Amino acid sequence: MKLIVCDTGPILHLKEMGLIDLLEKTGRVIIPEVVNSELSETDPTWREQKPSWIIIEKLPSSEKFRVDALCGSALLDIGEAEAISLAQSLKAHWFLTDDASARTFADVMGLEVHGTLGILLWAAAEGYLRHVEARDALKRLSHSSLWISRAILEEADKAIDKMFE
Repeated sequence: MKLIVCDTGPILHLKEMGLIDLLEKTGRVIIPEVVNSELSETDPTWREQKPSWIIIEKLPSSEKFRVDALCGSALLDIGEAEAISLAQSLKAHWFLTDDASARTFADVMGLEVHGTLGILLWAAAEGYLRHVEARDALKRLSHSSLWISRAILEEADKAIDKMFE
């Protein structure tokens, strides 16, 4: 089973789309406490509706220096920094983020990085979404709070069609 560490973005966007359960299919999903707090602040229903399969984990105190360094870059917020540090300390298989700076930092640190769109394409490729469901999910993603370019959406649409040829 894959170990997945996630920052706020993919959880928020999948929840907006009504597809949060796709995350459970990826593996064991862990978030740091600060991400849980961010989700509670962003989404008032989070505390009552947080899926039981999402594990909230305290960041090891030995990782505080890394979080401080990442936040000191002024490119990452505390949630992204803690999620990256937790992913690295746990040797996560995947780190999930929709933030470009967090993606770059995580990639440089040797983490395999995916975002909400990647989860949708993965779910379609693995058979968790049928063709029509994958296209509908892509449409819902385009209406979520995640900014995604028209060109990327068109490429993803083509990829979904190709998967189901």
